[in-house]
Amino acid sequence: RRCDGGSEGGGAGDGGSGGGGVKSNEDFVTLDEVKRAAQRLSVELREEIAGPWYQMALYSKDRQVGKTSGWAQPWGVLHLESIEVRRFTGYWGKKRVGGGEAPEDAPDADAEKKESADVAKISRWFGVLLSVAIGCWNRERSPFYCGRAELLAIKDEDKQHERLVRYYKQLGFRSVREPDDLSFSDRVTWGGDGTLMDVDAEDFMRKWTPVVRQLAKTDRKVTSGL
Repeated sequence: RRCDGGSEGGGAGDGGSGGGGVKSNEDFVTLDEVKRAAQRLSVELREEIAGPWYQMALYSKDRQVGKTSGWAQPWGVLHLESIEVRRFTGYWGKKRVGGGEAPEDAPDADAEKKESADVAKISRWFGVLLSVAIGCWNRERSPFYCGRAELLAIKDEDKQHERLVRYYKQLGFRSVREPDDLSFSDRVTWGGDGTLMDVDAEDFMRKWTPVVRQLAKTDRKVTSGL
């Protein structure tokens, strides 16, 4: 179980204290608005729901470009089992198909860097949409409202791990336990090593509602970026 930025998948768990909370009546973005925002990026948000379990995926025609799965727990903590978005960190976008990096003095080096940057920017939006879709499902359809969400930013390689932690912090997550602080039971629960992170559900929706609404063009007044 793992949360990472490549094509392999993500992981999360329930290794903290309870996260139950009271659902507010604030005007947060809805799942319908997230779907409209996805359409503006030329992707489709598809859902698979079974009780407290969810899986959501973004498709560009028949090609899956990102997915997330997990479940709501009765004690009020969302278990983010997977968040997979191809190349969202830009780290994967810089890797050449045959391995290694493009030489800095190569004729097409600047073009490749720009392409990688563009891919990373769009992919970050995919990660935002998937994460906000989870928040909307939590508020609108989950059998258990969860006041907190947890994930494990997997540590397979130092540079990748640093990028993952930085990215999740940009989303609004905070570090709860560093890799060296994980217990044996933590590692068994999540199936690996990494940084345990969490976020308050209301704070997360408060942060991203105006941004997603702007992307969906349901609120043109707010400007923000990743």
